[in-house]
Amino acid sequence: MKHSELLWIQNMARLACGQPTHCQQPTEILNQSFVFFLEELTTILHAHVTYFNDLVMQERPELAVRIFKLGVPRSGIMLLRGKEKLVVQNDGFRLRIRVVQVHAYQEQSVDAFDVDAFVNADGNVSWISSFDKQRINPLLLVQEYLGRFMAHGSQAFLRPRGQSTRSGAGLAPESTASAP
Repeated sequence: MKHSELLWIQNMARLACGQPTHCQQPTEILNQSFVFFLEELTTILHAHVTYFNDLVMQERPELAVRIFKLGVPRSGIMLLRGKEKLVVQNDGFRLRIRVVQVHAYQEQSVDAFDVDAFVNADGNVSWISSFDKQRINPLLLVQEYLGRFMAHGSQAFLRPRGQSTRSGAGLAPESTASAP
């Protein structure tokens, strides 16, 4: 099981036994949750990017995506495709997702959307998209939002926002799946 699942089950066991769920301060819970979320997101993205690259390498190698882990002080992940970057970085208890395009040695950065972490009454952390208020986990973040970068590059995030069913992310109309 993943660390986040183990923590959730531990909290549920504490609740069932009538014990307090808050053994840690909310700040500690959020910091730990962020580390686990980013670890899981990195693992999922690596698998998706590797398979995607295997599929496109024969016909269009320029579409291959590289993935980089970003370090301290603002840890995160960067996907690079040609002259475009998708950057996922922590900003307090928020994941800030932005798209960067390079034009003639200048970078143009566009904030795509954010995902905020909240500690609920049971001591569990929920990740919520700041634009469409959908609950997010690392797999949904990749499939519903970040994965579009592989197919469409930065254009997936620069389209008019009204075209998306997950309204805030500015994605193409084909993203119609709903979060569980």
